[in-house]
Amino acid sequence: MLPEDVVAALDAVADAQPLLVATDFDGVVAGFDPDPLAVQPTEGVMSTLHGLAALPGVHVAIVSGRDLTTLRLLTGLSGEDAITLIGSHGAESTNPAVQSGMHSRALTGDDLARLDVLEGELRDLVTTRHPQARVERKAAGVAVHTRGLPEDVARPALEEARSLGQSRDGVRVLEGKSVLELSVSPADKGSALVALSRTIGPAARVYLGDDVTDEDVFARFEAPGDVTVKVGPGTTAARHRIADTDAVALLLADLLARRAVAQHG
Repeated sequence: MLPEDVVAALDAVADAQPLLVATDFDGVVAGFDPDPLAVQPTEGVMSTLHGLAALPGVHVAIVSGRDLTTLRLLTGLSGEDAITLIGSHGAESTNPAVQSGMHSRALTGDDLARLDVLEGELRDLVTTRHPQARVERKAAGVAVHTRGLPEDVARPALEEARSLGQSRDGVRVLEGKSVLELSVSPADKGSALVALSRTIGPAARVYLGDDVTDEDVFARFEAPGDVTVKVGPGTTAARHRIADTDAVALLLADLLARRAVAQHG
């Protein structure tokens, strides 16, 4: 069962025209797995998102720190679908309006060279000092993953990766659950969804997120009609909270049902 405040918020935006429904991927659309490439969307969630995207006046987006290629693979979306994909914390999207709306540029040769150096330094650090951690090269950054590792192993790996990033010019440190990314892009989830909003002009926006990087969205989605939902525990600027990915599936199905009723009387 959804919390009463969430139900009331969904009811209030069910007939908004247009309506933007956006969500993080890991920990929201999908659960977690020690192998980041083994995660799967919660049963029924993708079909519900497709159902929402098929309704008149509803725009759906999935935003993630994952690169766009991986996000396509895990969601099963090709980029030709009605659902907008936003990857690399906003640095990539299947919708060109996202990048143009942020006035962002493609990574330069200097950016890529800096990324190559970062990757080498991070791999050396992990190999020599934290061999149980995993390094992932992304389109605009390099990440260290510690999911499934004991706290006394994970913490120093993330702390040293953070120190490395903070000591380098032009590098942003993005922290998440059991992951830390060093990025050479200025993009974030909040600015990406604000850019998408400008092209849609939504009367209301719904956003679901579970991680630290989702707070960028929660802070920016502050209009009276916006519904921001934190998934799971932790300090947040979101207006509402639900427990877990099962509750996400319930929330999205509830919104789909309410929207369909509102449109068909």
